[in-house]
Amino acid sequence: MGGKLQKRYVGRLSNPIVGVLIREEQLRKAEEAARSAALIAEIETAKKGESQLVQIARSSDGWKVLLRLSNLQLRSTATFPMSKNTTTDLPKLQELTRVCRLANDGDQAANRQLYQWVNAAPGLIDQSINALALARETLLATFASESAETLALLRVKLEREADELVGTAEGDPLLKHYAEAVALAKMDVMRCSLARMRADSDLYTMRYWEGALERSQKRWERIHKAFQKARAEHANAKNKRRR
Repeated sequence: MGGKLQKRYVGRLSNPIVGVLIREEQLRKAEEAARSAALIAEIETAKKGESQLVQIARSSDGWKVLLRLSNLQLRSTATFPMSKNTTTDLPKLQELTRVCRLANDGDQAANRQLYQWVNAAPGLIDQSINALALARETLLATFASESAETLALLRVKLEREADELVGTAEGDPLLKHYAEAVALAKMDVMRCSLARMRADSDLYTMRYWEGALERSQKRWERIHKAFQKARAEHANAKNKRRR
């Protein structure tokens, strides 16, 4: 009454009706406790999956560079000895372009650095693929809820969405990998949106999923933008090979 709990006498404990009311109240409290525990467990699982997707979003900033290095690797088998003055850290696109230009002009130091990057690219790509696989399994398991049929359907859905994104560039496995990341990020947005709708009666979970939904939307936008740049890079490289 007025937002406050009111006590009311309903009879003696020996009364069978009172016993039924008590058991119903105990059951209600147990169900509420179970629901609350399930919501908290879902959040903990979501946090684990989110950290994996954050890693993918960060790595997506280097997709265009990795794609260009991968194309360079396909066009040459030259190798250079390791040098203390070179780095295998992924360069920014502007730095890669500058070093490529110097290497084309015959600069040996630039050539060494360029091929250190080229030789490091497969390892960096493997890291990206492994991170995506881990995030995919975590998210699909959350969605499927131990249903093998649902899990299979979700895998097919991800595959189809990735194929649609790749389109005519389906022959490039790296670009397909990037497309799968976009589809996975989109599925995460849907998961967060559904979880937010289920959490209306619980303030803590509602606030968590509101924040999670906003973060997932930003991640999807970042990953999708990176994919568009990578696809443009793929198209440019393909056109150059035709000339």
